Amino acid sequence: MQEEKMNNEYKEFIRVKRGSNKLVLQVLQIKWNGPHTPVSKWVTVKTLETSVDLVKLDEEIALLLNTTKYFGFCTKCERNLLKGWMHTDNYCQSCAAQEFQIVY
Repeated sequence: MQEEKMNNEYKEFIRVKRGSNKLVLQVLQIKWNGPHTPVSKWVTVKTLETSVDLVKLDEEIALLLNTTKYFGFCTKCERNLLKGWMHTDNYCQSCAAQEFQIVY
């Protein structure tokens, strides 16, 4: 069940695009142009051969979810979330709002 949860969660943050002879692994990045103006863009993080097996692809996605350049881990809700959705290294914006009454 945990594996299924991870697969469903990452679909909004990570995508795999198929090219003519390669797979492109991309992650969504969120930057903020002010307190209420998120700007998102897809960034290519890895290119794989189209012949890569699904186990290897899942391993690459799991590694990406643990890459602190793109993701943070909230110790309160225990979720990997985009770096742009983190309040600090330990709390996501949602949990920070609940715990510390921070308004986003």
